[in-house]
Parts: sequence; C-alpha cells; structure tokens
Amino acid sequence: MSQYLEAEDKAKPTGMSEFYENAPHAGPSGSEEAAHDSLHQEVLMAGERQEKLTFFVLLLTTCAAISGLCFGYDTGVISAALVSIRNDLGHALSDTEKEWISTSTSVGALMGALSAGALSDKIGRKWVLGLGDVWLIAGAIVICSSFSVPQIIVGRALLGLGVGTAAATAPVYIAELAPTRFRGALVTVQSICITGGQFISYCIGVPLTGEGGWRIQFAIGIAPALIQACAIHFLPESPRYDMLRGHRERAIETIRRASSSSSQQYFEAKIQALEAVVAVSARFQEKYSFKQRLRLLVTQSRYGKPAITALGIGIFQQLCGFNSLMYYSATIFAYAGFDNATATGLVVSGTNWFFTIVAMFILDRVGKRRILLCTYPGMIAGLALASVAFWKMTEETGHRLVEGSVYPTQWTNMMLGMMIVFIAFYATGSGNITWTVGELFPLEMRGIGSAVLAGGIWAANIVISATFLTLMNAIGPTPTFALYAGICLFGLVFIFFCYPEPSGLSLEEIQEIYKYGFGVKRSKEIRAEHKAAQAHILAQAGTQSPASAADEEKNVANYA
Repeated sequence: MSQYLEAEDKAKPTGMSEFYENAPHAGPSGSEEAAHDSLHQEVLMAGERQEKLTFFVLLLTTCAAISGLCFGYDTGVISAALVSIRNDLGHALSDTEKEWISTSTSVGALMGALSAGALSDKIGRKWVLGLGDVWLIAGAIVICSSFSVPQIIVGRALLGLGVGTAAATAPVYIAELAPTRFRGALVTVQSICITGGQFISYCIGVPLTGEGGWRIQFAIGIAPALIQACAIHFLPESPRYDMLRGHRERAIETIRRASSSSSQQYFEAKIQALEAVVAVSARFQEKYSFKQRLRLLVTQSRYGKPAITALGIGIFQQLCGFNSLMYYSATIFAYAGFDNATATGLVVSGTNWFFTIVAMFILDRVGKRRILLCTYPGMIAGLALASVAFWKMTEETGHRLVEGSVYPTQWTNMMLGMMIVFIAFYATGSGNITWTVGELFPLEMRGIGSAVLAGGIWAANIVISATFLTLMNAIGPTPTFALYAGICLFGLVFIFFCYPEPSGLSLEEIQEIYKYGFGVKRSKEIRAEHKAAQAHILAQAGTQSPASAADEEKNVANYA
C-alpha cells in the first residue's frame, strides 16, 4: 500500500495547496496528510467492507426517499393527465400546449435544484427536503383549482420547484448517512421511489380518465408530501453537515446509531477520518463565498473534474430520450392506435420500476461503472430497433404518426417491445446511477455540486420535454428515436473515459481519485487495496489460513 501513498504525496494538487497547508485539521499533524492517513487505515478500509445495514439507517432512508415518491408521481402523472384533460381547460390541448405544460415542471425543477445546493449548505439537508414538500403541496393545490392553461402551467412550475429540490437534496442526505458498502443500494431506494411513484401515477390514471379525473390525480400527490413534511421534524441531520456546523456530539450520536453493529475500533477510525475531512471543509467554506465556490468548479480541477463527470452522466441520462416516453407515452400509444393508451403506458412505467429494483441489488456488487458500460449498448440497440419499427409501421402515413390511423400490429408490437428493452437497460444503469453521482464531490462542495448536477439534468430535461412532440411532427418518429440512439453512443464513450468506479469507496476516498486525471484507474486500485486490507486482517485474526490469504492476495492483484 505504501507505493500508492507515496504516489499520492507526489500528486498533491497545486491549486489549493496553500489552503490545505493552513487548514485547521483534526489530525495531529495539522495538514492534509492527517486526513489522508486516516482514510487509509487498514481498520477503516476493512471495516467499511464489513458494515451491516441497521434499522435506523433504513428508517432514515425510507423517510428521505418519500421525496422520490413525490418526484416520480408528480412527473409521471402528466402522461395520463394530458390524455384525460380533453376540454376541461376551455378547449382541446394543442401539441404546443402539451409541451408547455410538461416543460413548466422542468423549468421549476431547474430553479429548485440550483437553489437547493446553497440552501442545503446553509440550513441543512433535511430542512431543504421539508421546503420541497411545501412547494409540492402548493403546486398540487394550484393545479387542482386550474381552469385555464396558464393556471396549470403555474401549478406545474410550483411542483417543479419541489421536484428539483428533492432531486438535488435527497440523494445527498441518504449518501451521507449510508454505510459505504450499501451507499449505492440505499441511494437507489430513492430511484425505486421515483419509478414507483411514476408507476402508481399510471395505475391511478387508468380509472380516472373521465371528466375531472386529472384533478383527483394531482390531489392524491399531496398525501406523501404532507407525510414527509411532518416526518422531517423527527429526522436527524446528516452527520457530515452537523460536524461541519460544529455539532460534533450530535453527529457522533447519529453515526453511532447508524453503525451500531460495527466494532469500537472501526467506529473511532471512522470518526477520526470524518473529523479530518470536515476540518478541511469547514475552513474552506469560511474562506470562500458561494460565488467563489461556483467559480472554483470551473477554475480548479479538484472540483471541475467531478463536475464534468457528474454533468456528463446527468445530461446523457436526459438526452437519451427516456423522459419523452415518461411524459408522452400515453400520447404516443394513442397515436399508434392502442385501445387504452394509458393502460399500455403501464408497461413502460412498470418495466422502469421493476428494473430499478433489480439495480438496487447489483449496483455495489457489480460496480456502477461496469453496469453503465454494459447497459448503454442495450439502450442503443433498443432505440435503434424502435426507430426501425416506426419506419415500417408508418410507411402508409408518410412516416408520421397520425392519430386515428390503423398501423400493422406486428410493427406496433415491435415498437412497444423495443421501448421495453430500452427502458429495462436504462433503469438498470443510467436511470439509477445518475442520482448517485453527487457522491463524487468533496464535502465542502457537495451541496453546490449536487445542485449543479441536478440543474444540468433539468436543463437537459427541458430540451427533451419541449422538443419531443415538435420533433415527432417535424421529422417523424424514426429520425427522432435514431437521434436518441446516437446520443447514447456518445454517452457510452464519455463514460468509458470519464467515469471512475465509486462503488466500495468511502465519500472521503472518492476525493482522492481525482488527483489522477478522472480517476478511472485509481478507483480500481483503491478497491483492490480494500480487499487486500480485509484479507490481511482476517489472516491476522486467524480466521483465514495462509493459503487462503495468498489466494485472496492473488484475486486482489487480478482485480486491480
């Protein structure tokens, strides 16, 4: 392990060296080396691989993930609502009005996401979640009382503020509470709630397609937001935020309850590592204003490279076209001639939900980078074959979807099947992993970084939601879905070169890997170190024979 430590000493970043030399670290040496050493203790590294999931952590994750349920429900409900509104707003909606109603949520979400970062660093993660609930409730009330297109657009924008706040804050709160080895799975609970909320909104939309049914659909969304708004008062704050604000005892108590099954030796090592890193972060936030921190995302590679990675993952997740299906699937299936377009849309949301659950069990086991590299080709194939199906089924209508036309069943079924294939691969990889990439940012920039990430996601979402029906009308479904397939191909190349493997690394260790380019190779090396440390401790404890220890060392070398 010493060769890695020596290499990192030589690779210490220059842009912030003066700051680190003067920072009030908790470690005995008062320098970044104190934080570095604490992160690489064998006890800490091995303990992270042996942590168990506690009921306390599950409870907090569930409460925080209600934000995801609200997020999913309030974005998914629009698909069925657009079909059932009919003339309730004074006239039948045009495609442009449908795009404006859908896009207004994304605009609000962009504003909510950008503001959530600064607020979460100022007032805490959990209270920002509560603020998001207020926006969600207010938006639903405005929509339910709407009798014109401008009114419903305002209501959807208010909903968007809540959705953006939830998207930027809930994953950070969960990640900062989760044990290292379960962090990916627990953040995926948020994604499961998002896709579950979308599925529930489709299920509710099927029987509520009659007059005024869309108002009931939006009113139902008030319930989970109200439940979380009440539960927020009983949740602890993120221990990293508490430590950053000087509430050391409160942070230690939260960590103790979250790690109640761990050894005292590991618990002490974890506190030491956290204090060392938080001390750096505290001095950083004292020295740099919010505007200066935003500037550092552009001028300092320590922060710029995680931002590039996170934004790239988020933007490609949106531009792949998934949300065009989530917002407009009922509209697409109605044009394609399916008898009950909203019920057919259940296949889309149900597939998304099922494979999100699958992803929870494999993310940390297989590795996020590996999953993305394996699922993007499936997304590309699904979209490409869907574009072929659209081409064949629309030959008689000038390669355009025309409402009321009858299309060949074999091609409409192929189109639906390829959409299911695309969604299955999307939900297993990009749909989940994107919401975890806030973990790439150092603690002192995590709030702002996650907000910038969510802002980039929603900006790209605006592009998709505002242009999809226009593209379908202008160039047809085949070029539209072929375009999405091409974007996925560029996304695959980006992931290969710019996305390291964060699975199995603590939040503090992730800061280390960006000293080596985008950290792709270094992240693999640290994961191998973890396995070696665990094998060494087991061998010392007498629970592993020398032969098996040697085998483990060999496996680690092969893994690296």
